[in-house]
Amino acid sequence: MMKQMVIEGTNGPIGVTLTGAGPPLVLVAGLGSTARIWGELPILLGRHFTVICPDNRGVGGSRHGSLFTLARAADDIITVLDHLGFPVASLFGASMGGAICLETAIRHDDRIARLAVASCAAHLSVHGRQMLDLLHTLAHSLPPRDFGSALTALAFAPPFHEAHPELVRVVATLYGPDEADIPGLYAQLDHLRQGWDLRPELPTVTAPTLVLAGERDPIVAREDTAAIADLIPSAAFDLIPQAAHSVLAEGGPTVLERLIDFLLSSTRRRG
Repeated sequence: MMKQMVIEGTNGPIGVTLTGAGPPLVLVAGLGSTARIWGELPILLGRHFTVICPDNRGVGGSRHGSLFTLARAADDIITVLDHLGFPVASLFGASMGGAICLETAIRHDDRIARLAVASCAAHLSVHGRQMLDLLHTLAHSLPPRDFGSALTALAFAPPFHEAHPELVRVVATLYGPDEADIPGLYAQLDHLRQGWDLRPELPTVTAPTLVLAGERDPIVAREDTAAIADLIPSAAFDLIPQAAHSVLAEGGPTVLERLIDFLLSSTRRRG
Protein backbone atom coordinates (compact mmCIF):
# COMPACT_ATOMS: atom_id res chain seq x y z
CA MET A 1 0.00 0.00 0.00
CA MET A 2 1.24 3.47 -0.91
CA LYS A 3 1.02 6.14 1.77
CA GLN A 4 1.28 9.83 0.96
CA MET A 5 2.17 12.63 3.32
CA VAL A 6 3.47 16.19 3.36
CA ILE A 7 6.36 17.05 5.67
CA GLU A 8 7.06 20.66 6.57
CA GLY A 9 10.72 21.57 6.13
CA THR A 10 12.83 24.71 6.26
CA ASN A 11 12.64 25.00 2.45
CA GLY A 12 8.88 24.45 2.36
CA PRO A 13 6.55 21.46 2.23
CA ILE A 14 7.90 18.13 0.97
CA GLY A 15 5.52 15.66 -0.63
CA VAL A 16 6.49 12.07 0.19
CA THR A 17 5.18 8.68 -0.91
CA LEU A 18 5.97 5.64 1.27
CA THR A 19 5.58 1.92 0.73
CA GLY A 20 7.12 -1.38 1.82
CA ALA A 21 9.01 -2.51 4.89
CA GLY A 22 12.66 -3.03 5.67
CA PRO A 23 15.77 -0.84 5.66
CA PRO A 24 15.04 2.66 4.34
CA LEU A 25 15.68 3.44 0.68
CA VAL A 26 15.10 6.89 -0.80
CA LEU A 27 14.28 7.10 -4.52
CA VAL A 28 15.14 10.50 -5.99
CA ALA A 29 13.56 11.36 -9.34
CA GLY A 30 14.86 13.44 -12.21
CA LEU A 31 13.99 16.71 -13.89
CA GLY A 32 10.43 17.92 -13.37
CA SER A 33 9.33 14.56 -11.98
CA THR A 34 7.35 13.64 -8.90
CA ALA A 35 7.18 10.27 -7.16
CA ARG A 36 4.75 9.00 -9.79
CA ILE A 37 7.59 8.73 -12.33
CA TRP A 38 8.73 5.52 -10.61
CA GLY A 39 5.60 3.63 -11.66
CA GLU A 40 5.57 0.16 -10.09
CA LEU A 41 9.22 0.28 -8.99
CA PRO A 42 8.47 1.34 -5.36
CA ILE A 43 6.13 -1.64 -4.97
CA LEU A 44 8.78 -4.03 -6.32
CA LEU A 45 11.47 -2.55 -4.08
CA GLY A 46 9.02 -2.44 -1.17
CA ARG A 47 9.39 -6.22 -0.85
CA HIS A 48 12.87 -5.54 0.53
CA PHE A 49 12.89 -1.91 1.73
CA THR A 50 10.88 0.89 3.25
CA VAL A 51 10.76 2.91 0.04
CA ILE A 52 10.65 6.70 0.44
CA CYS A 53 9.87 8.78 -2.65
CA PRO A 54 10.06 12.55 -2.11
CA ASP A 55 8.83 15.02 -4.70
CA ASN A 56 11.66 17.30 -5.73
CA ARG A 57 11.42 20.94 -4.75
CA GLY A 58 9.07 22.87 -6.99
CA VAL A 59 6.84 20.00 -8.13
CA GLY A 60 4.07 17.82 -6.72
CA GLY A 61 3.71 17.99 -2.97
CA SER A 62 6.91 20.07 -2.81
CA ARG A 63 5.52 22.70 -5.18
CA HIS A 64 5.60 25.61 -2.72
CA GLY A 65 8.46 27.13 -0.78
CA SER A 66 12.01 27.95 -1.81
CA LEU A 67 13.24 27.59 -5.37
CA PHE A 68 15.05 24.40 -6.34
CA THR A 69 18.77 23.97 -5.81
CA LEU A 70 20.79 20.79 -5.49
CA ALA A 71 21.74 21.79 -1.94
CA ARG A 72 18.13 22.42 -0.89
CA ALA A 73 17.06 19.13 -2.47
CA ALA A 74 19.75 17.33 -0.47
CA ASP A 75 18.64 19.01 2.75
CA ASP A 76 15.03 18.07 1.97
CA ILE A 77 16.05 14.40 1.91
CA ILE A 78 17.61 14.72 5.36
CA THR A 79 14.50 16.52 6.62
CA VAL A 80 12.39 13.58 5.44
CA LEU A 81 14.68 11.04 7.10
CA ASP A 82 14.63 13.01 10.35
CA HIS A 83 10.85 13.21 10.31
CA LEU A 84 10.50 9.47 9.68
CA GLY A 85 13.07 8.61 12.36
CA PHE A 86 15.75 7.08 10.11
CA PRO A 87 19.27 8.09 11.16
CA VAL A 88 20.73 6.32 8.10
CA ALA A 89 19.31 5.37 4.70
CA SER A 90 20.39 4.21 1.27
CA LEU A 91 19.79 6.42 -1.76
CA PHE A 92 19.08 5.73 -5.41
CA GLY A 93 18.73 8.58 -7.87
CA ALA A 94 18.45 8.78 -11.64
CA SER A 95 19.44 11.68 -13.89
CA MET A 96 19.03 14.92 -11.90
CA GLY A 97 18.06 12.70 -8.96
CA GLY A 98 21.51 11.15 -9.14
CA ALA A 99 23.13 14.57 -8.81
CA ILE A 100 20.89 15.26 -5.80
CA CYS A 101 22.04 11.99 -4.23
CA LEU A 102 25.68 12.91 -4.79
CA GLU A 103 25.08 16.31 -3.18
CA THR A 104 23.38 14.58 -0.25
CA ALA A 105 26.25 12.15 0.24
CA ILE A 106 28.75 15.03 0.19
CA ARG A 107 26.81 17.18 2.63
CA HIS A 108 25.58 14.39 4.92
CA ASP A 109 28.02 11.52 4.48
CA ASP A 110 27.27 10.00 7.89
CA ARG A 111 23.58 9.60 6.97
CA ILE A 112 24.13 7.43 3.88
CA ALA A 113 24.33 3.63 4.16
CA ARG A 114 24.71 2.83 0.46
CA LEU A 115 24.55 5.06 -2.60
CA ALA A 116 23.41 4.17 -6.13
CA VAL A 117 23.12 6.61 -9.02
CA ALA A 118 22.25 6.23 -12.68
CA SER A 119 22.57 8.32 -15.83
CA CYS A 120 23.87 11.41 -14.06
CA ALA A 121 26.88 13.71 -13.97
CA ALA A 122 28.84 15.32 -11.16
CA HIS A 123 29.40 18.48 -13.22
CA LEU A 124 27.95 20.38 -16.14
CA SER A 125 30.02 19.53 -19.19
CA VAL A 126 29.91 21.32 -22.55
CA HIS A 127 27.70 18.54 -23.90
CA GLY A 128 25.55 18.66 -20.76
CA ARG A 129 24.99 22.40 -21.17
CA GLN A 130 23.88 21.91 -24.77
CA MET A 131 21.46 19.19 -23.67
CA LEU A 132 20.01 21.38 -20.91
CA ASP A 133 19.61 24.22 -23.41
CA LEU A 134 17.70 21.82 -25.66
CA LEU A 135 15.48 20.66 -22.80
CA HIS A 136 14.89 24.30 -21.83
CA THR A 137 13.77 25.08 -25.38
CA LEU A 138 11.51 22.02 -25.51
CA ALA A 139 9.97 22.75 -22.11
CA HIS A 140 9.15 26.33 -23.08
CA SER A 141 7.94 25.47 -26.58
CA LEU A 142 5.86 22.31 -26.20
CA PRO A 143 2.69 21.51 -24.26
CA PRO A 144 3.32 19.08 -21.39
CA ARG A 145 2.15 15.97 -23.26
CA ASP A 146 4.43 16.68 -26.21
CA PHE A 147 7.32 17.48 -23.87
CA GLY A 148 6.88 14.04 -22.31
CA SER A 149 6.94 12.41 -25.73
CA ALA A 150 10.09 14.32 -26.67
CA LEU A 151 11.82 13.14 -23.51
CA THR A 152 11.01 9.50 -24.21
CA ALA A 153 12.58 9.86 -27.66
CA LEU A 154 15.85 10.60 -25.82
CA ALA A 155 15.37 8.42 -22.75
CA PHE A 156 15.09 5.05 -24.50
CA ALA A 157 17.35 3.53 -27.12
CA PRO A 158 15.74 2.76 -30.50
CA PRO A 159 15.60 -1.04 -29.95
CA PHE A 160 13.62 -0.48 -26.73
CA HIS A 161 11.14 1.74 -28.58
CA GLU A 162 10.61 -1.01 -31.13
CA ALA A 163 10.29 -3.79 -28.56
CA HIS A 164 8.12 -1.96 -26.00
CA PRO A 165 6.04 0.73 -27.75
CA GLU A 166 3.17 0.59 -25.24
CA LEU A 167 5.49 1.03 -22.25
CA VAL A 168 7.15 3.98 -23.97
CA ARG A 169 3.73 5.59 -24.48
CA VAL A 170 2.91 5.13 -20.79
CA VAL A 171 6.23 6.64 -19.72
CA ALA A 172 5.63 9.60 -22.03
CA THR A 173 2.52 10.45 -20.01
CA LEU A 174 4.56 10.27 -16.80
CA TYR A 175 7.30 12.50 -18.22
CA GLY A 176 4.78 15.17 -19.15
CA PRO A 177 4.54 17.56 -16.18
CA ASP A 178 1.27 18.65 -14.60
CA GLU A 179 0.35 22.20 -15.55
CA ALA A 180 0.85 23.30 -11.94
CA ASP A 181 4.39 21.87 -11.95
CA ILE A 182 5.62 23.75 -15.02
CA PRO A 183 7.01 26.71 -13.00
CA GLY A 184 8.92 24.22 -10.84
CA LEU A 185 10.29 22.49 -13.94
CA TYR A 186 11.46 25.85 -15.29
CA ALA A 187 13.11 26.68 -11.94
CA GLN A 188 14.96 23.34 -11.91
CA LEU A 189 16.21 23.93 -15.45
CA ASP A 190 17.30 27.47 -14.60
CA HIS A 191 19.30 26.24 -11.63
CA LEU A 192 20.97 23.40 -13.51
CA ARG A 193 21.89 25.64 -16.44
CA GLN A 194 23.90 27.80 -14.02
CA GLY A 195 26.23 24.82 -13.67
CA TRP A 196 27.48 22.65 -10.84
CA ASP A 197 30.68 20.78 -10.06
CA LEU A 198 30.74 18.18 -7.30
CA ARG A 199 33.93 16.49 -8.46
CA PRO A 200 36.30 18.05 -5.90
CA GLU A 201 34.17 16.70 -3.01
CA LEU A 202 33.41 13.23 -4.36
CA PRO A 203 36.57 11.65 -2.86
CA THR A 204 35.12 12.46 0.58
CA VAL A 205 32.12 10.17 0.01
CA THR A 206 32.64 7.02 2.06
CA ALA A 207 29.40 5.14 1.36
CA PRO A 208 29.68 2.04 -0.87
CA THR A 209 28.51 3.29 -4.25
CA LEU A 210 27.12 1.78 -7.44
CA VAL A 211 27.17 3.88 -10.62
CA LEU A 212 25.06 2.84 -13.63
CA ALA A 213 25.25 4.27 -17.15
CA GLY A 214 23.61 3.43 -20.45
CA GLU A 215 25.90 2.58 -23.32
CA ARG A 216 23.78 4.72 -25.68
CA ASP A 217 22.71 7.57 -23.37
CA PRO A 218 22.30 10.77 -25.44
CA ILE A 219 21.28 12.94 -22.47
CA VAL A 220 24.20 12.37 -20.07
CA ALA A 221 27.43 11.20 -21.66
CA ARG A 222 28.44 7.83 -20.26
CA GLU A 223 31.96 9.22 -19.78
CA ASP A 224 30.57 11.83 -17.38
CA THR A 225 28.73 9.16 -15.42
CA ALA A 226 31.78 6.87 -15.33
CA ALA A 227 33.87 9.73 -13.93
CA ILE A 228 31.76 9.61 -10.76
CA ALA A 229 32.93 6.07 -10.06
CA ASP A 230 36.52 7.11 -10.71
CA LEU A 231 36.31 9.76 -7.98
CA ILE A 232 34.40 7.95 -5.20
CA PRO A 233 36.84 5.60 -3.42
CA SER A 234 34.40 2.71 -2.86
CA ALA A 235 32.47 2.94 -6.13
CA ALA A 236 31.73 0.30 -8.76
CA PHE A 237 30.70 1.16 -12.33
CA ASP A 238 28.31 -0.86 -14.51
CA LEU A 239 27.77 0.02 -18.17
CA ILE A 240 24.40 -1.28 -19.37
CA PRO A 241 24.66 -2.54 -22.98
CA GLN A 242 22.25 -1.07 -25.55
CA ALA A 243 20.58 1.13 -22.90
CA ALA A 244 20.09 4.86 -23.25
CA HIS A 245 19.07 7.08 -20.31
CA SER A 246 16.47 4.88 -18.57
CA VAL A 247 18.80 2.10 -17.52
CA LEU A 248 16.48 0.40 -15.01
CA ALA A 249 13.67 0.00 -17.53
CA GLU A 250 15.96 -0.86 -20.42
CA GLY A 251 18.16 -3.19 -18.40
CA GLY A 252 15.17 -5.16 -17.15
CA PRO A 253 15.29 -7.73 -14.34
CA THR A 254 19.06 -8.19 -14.58
CA VAL A 255 19.81 -4.58 -13.72
CA LEU A 256 17.07 -4.40 -11.08
CA GLU A 257 18.45 -7.51 -9.37
CA ARG A 258 21.95 -6.02 -9.51
CA LEU A 259 20.66 -2.87 -7.80
CA ILE A 260 18.74 -4.79 -5.13
CA ASP A 261 21.68 -7.09 -4.39
CA PHE A 262 23.96 -4.08 -4.00
CA LEU A 263 21.56 -2.22 -1.71
CA LEU A 264 20.99 -5.30 0.47
CA SER A 265 24.69 -5.99 0.90
CA SER A 266 26.15 -5.54 4.36
CA THR A 267 26.62 -1.88 5.10
CA ARG A 268 29.09 -0.02 7.24
CA ARG A 269 26.24 1.77 9.03
CA ARG A 270 22.86 0.63 10.19
CA GLY A 271 19.93 2.86 11.04
